[in-house]
Amino acid sequence: MKKKEPNDEINLDTLAVLSKLLKRKQSRKYYAKRLGLSVETVEKYIAEIRKIKKKEFKETYTKKEDLIKGTFNSIKTVQKEPNGHKELAVVHNIDLKVFNIVNYWSKSQTDGTFTSSVFCKRKQSKDYTIKDFGSFLKGYKSNYTVTPVPSFITEKETKDVEISVSDFHLAKKYCDELNLNVKKRAEKFFKIIERLIKKTSAIYNIDEIVFPISNDFFHTDTYFNTSTMGTPQDVIAEYDEEYEVGFDLLVKSIKLLLSFGKKVTVVLVPGNHDRTKSFYLAHGLSVFFKEEKRLSFLRTKENEKGVLIGNTFIGYHHGNCKIEQLPLLFATHPKYSSIFGDAKFREVHTGDKHHYMSKEVKGVRIQQMPSMSGNDRWHKDHLFVHNIRAALLLIYDKEKGKDGEFEERI
Repeated sequence: MKKKEPNDEINLDTLAVLSKLLKRKQSRKYYAKRLGLSVETVEKYIAEIRKIKKKEFKETYTKKEDLIKGTFNSIKTVQKEPNGHKELAVVHNIDLKVFNIVNYWSKSQTDGTFTSSVFCKRKQSKDYTIKDFGSFLKGYKSNYTVTPVPSFITEKETKDVEISVSDFHLAKKYCDELNLNVKKRAEKFFKIIERLIKKTSAIYNIDEIVFPISNDFFHTDTYFNTSTMGTPQDVIAEYDEEYEVGFDLLVKSIKLLLSFGKKVTVVLVPGNHDRTKSFYLAHGLSVFFKEEKRLSFLRTKENEKGVLIGNTFIGYHHGNCKIEQLPLLFATHPKYSSIFGDAKFREVHTGDKHHYMSKEVKGVRIQQMPSMSGNDRWHKDHLFVHNIRAALLLIYDKEKGKDGEFEERI
């Protein structure tokens, strides 16, 4: 039997029949026999069908991701088969710095398109090489924005200040008032600092700000919600939440101070509740703020610290000791004795007792800072109650020493 050969015109009925037959995925000879055409003519019709399908092509894309296992599977219909990992990464939107391609497959369709499937797994630490880390460091750029230097007003006097928010005990559970959640309590801390610094800057230009941290900023030091020495504490937040909220709070507070002072010094004063946690806090803050050249940290593990503001030496200690002995400690200290001796005025600032007290020992002013924290069961049982809850801002003249004091009470 002689095969029917079409003229140059494509027979649309034949084209439609062949399109249905192609779903059977048979050989070209099979289609030619069914249609009474030559194999060459079938090839011509198939090429025409692919041309039509290409015009009508709509890309399909499905993706399944398991965030816990760190895997995802992507299936995509494409016009060209991906060749190699780089092309697969482009087609399936894979970040090869983050994911490894575990396996993949491609399947050609009768209309000339391809179904491409890929399975990926998130890289683990063992999957990264020294070369990968080197590439990361080479292209790394911090998105941290340095705080602009505040401008001075010539009509104002310039002073130095210390902001003291001692013994905050962030996650302490109060027994005689409604307990806010730990984030609300942190907001109260920030608003107090903000009011103090804004009140001062309305009157003076601020050159240097000294900001003591720790002094029992945290209420607990361990996984078991105990103080450093193991005393159990009643809390409103677990150790991890207290740390994270506290870290964010001090980041926000230090940024605020940088916007008001030309120089900021953060002083770690280890407390008896948070000795180790506060050290990690100070270290983390120093890394976070490494781009801030106007900010410095005095954050060694030692209990005592000392700074010089103008002509005034200020020694810091938590105060869980006989505070009358602290002036002699600083006067003979191997690190601080020289600046203690050269200073015109000398002060020692402590916390720990949660109430305000000031006394002078041989010309050295000892100032015990108040606390903003409320009473827990221990304080109530031992009648350590009714203290005035407050934070202080101390003002210093570079030549004349302490010049004033602002107080914010709860």
